[in-house]
Amino acid sequence: MSDDEILALVAQESGLPRERLDMDARLGTLDISSIDMVSLLFEVEDRYGVEIEPDQVTPDMTLGELVARIRAKAQA
Repeated sequence: MSDDEILALVAQESGLPRERLDMDARLGTLDISSIDMVSLLFEVEDRYGVEIEPDQVTPDMTLGELVARIRAKAQA
């Protein structure tokens, strides 16, 4: 799985344009609703077999940190 694949999934689940998804952006500034975030985490689990609990994702986390967490868990 590539960063671009994960970002495309974030765009799909959040409804945000892909070009707005900067790896340095804090999740709290991206206007991703909590429902969309939970939906994203379920989709990540379905597609990649990676389970990330919603309480492990904070508004202060950057999109890059979330992508890195997903990739690290997929490789574990």
